[in-house]
Amino acid sequence: MTSILLALAMAPAPAPVVDLLPDIIIWEEVLYDYVIGTTMSSEPPAGRPCIRMSTATVNIGDGRLELRGGAIQGNAQTVLQRVFRSDNTFWDREAGQFVYHATHSHIHFDDWTIFRLRSVLPGGGIGPIVREGAKTSFCILELRTYDGTMPGYNTAPGYSSCGQVQGLRPGRADIYDYGLTDQYIDITGLANGQYWLEGTVDPENKVLEKNETNNTSRILVNVGPNPTAVPDAYEENDSVAQVNALPVGAPNSANLGTLSGIKVINNLSIEDANDFFKFTLSSTGTLGDYISIGSPYAGANINLRLLNSSGTVLASSTSSTSYDYISLSGRAPGTYFVRVDKVTVNNPQYTLKIEPAGNQPPFITITSPTTDLWVEKALETIPATWLCNDPEGQPKTVSLYSAPFIGSPDTEALLSYQNMPGTNEFANVNTANMPVGPLHLLFRCSDGGAVTDRWTQRPVYVYRMFDLNWDDVVNHMDWHVLNLKYPMSSFTDYSFLNRYKFRRLLDHDKNGRITWEDIDEFYEHTHDH
Repeated sequence: MTSILLALAMAPAPAPVVDLLPDIIIWEEVLYDYVIGTTMSSEPPAGRPCIRMSTATVNIGDGRLELRGGAIQGNAQTVLQRVFRSDNTFWDREAGQFVYHATHSHIHFDDWTIFRLRSVLPGGGIGPIVREGAKTSFCILELRTYDGTMPGYNTAPGYSSCGQVQGLRPGRADIYDYGLTDQYIDITGLANGQYWLEGTVDPENKVLEKNETNNTSRILVNVGPNPTAVPDAYEENDSVAQVNALPVGAPNSANLGTLSGIKVINNLSIEDANDFFKFTLSSTGTLGDYISIGSPYAGANINLRLLNSSGTVLASSTSSTSYDYISLSGRAPGTYFVRVDKVTVNNPQYTLKIEPAGNQPPFITITSPTTDLWVEKALETIPATWLCNDPEGQPKTVSLYSAPFIGSPDTEALLSYQNMPGTNEFANVNTANMPVGPLHLLFRCSDGGAVTDRWTQRPVYVYRMFDLNWDDVVNHMDWHVLNLKYPMSSFTDYSFLNRYKFRRLLDHDKNGRITWEDIDEFYEHTHDH
């Protein structure tokens, strides 16, 4: 009997039951499939100049997104999101509404995406909104693969109808091309130049997701004439022979070598007939592995081709825009060439992306802060340190965010701490613009494709000295807060305050204890302001 009880006591506890939540993003590359056009007859007044963009919404979460029609309410229908759990049960919650879309002749999930143009700040920063389109509605169904290796990709059932049950399994994408109605931004009177084209999925957070902070993607677009194209850092790479002669994997070498992780090359240009890049796959391509090109210059069309090691064309993408995509699914291990072709005019700026088989997310460990930390606003910084590694040795970036609690959808990007080189492993976070009160830091490590998030598990208390009511202002109200509980006139010894929760907010000289000098300073500050 004793041995049985001992065995039961040592048995592992059952795994907790958790929600398998979806995580919806805008597929950034597909935004490059845009045109500078005009509004349609069904978008009155017709003929206005506009940017029309294609959109792909992708589920990269742990579970499926499933939306079900509920009660009819006038001209709309309540939508229930079905949330699946790890024990094969589910629960339903309200998540917006279906509306009938007359132009498409079927029901749509309302307010699914919104698109904006933002100004480009010096250094490529993201500026204020200059134009905004209307919220668009989607029939949400599976039209394309994003990553066929994700758990849940092949689970049944799928979503192929614009009926009463719509959704996306993990690794799958819904695509609306730029020719469909209502997906545009009016640019009448907009000054020529570059802008950020920004797409956000589920802008009102109607859908419950694993991560609410990654719903926006953006690319650069150009309005007006194109600048002159000049040779980029990878020239000369105008033929197979030239690229074969380049050193393998060297900086700015178009002979890229073996790719086990995502490769993104920005600021390329076409100022002659074509560009060549050579790469090697170490394993067979899977669903979701691809090569793509995209450019801010929609009027400078470029095409994409995949060649074998002998230079024979295996696949081509020849769209009428400056975005092209070729799947690597099923491609055997070996050496290949990418060829980018000019169609009619030079292209001054494009991006090449190669997503080979098996891109794995990076690992990140927070080494500070790991305990409760008190930091005086504007005078002290938060020491943030981390270790970020990538299993495939890809370049990494780390971005920092703050939020009132772990998992909060209301994260605030720390603007001077975005896309830092992952090898820095250290930042002193300026607290001058932070709100007072407890917060948690979110560390986001990216290899350019996969992303890993980590939260600080203990709070950081950002405080203002003598701000006892935590309203970020020091005045007589703070004096009243303390005197209501402990009238100062009743004491000559303030040592009791060293055991009270206000101790850190009153220790003006930071010597670790409260004395009459601290209380004197407290009085002066709260009665002079």
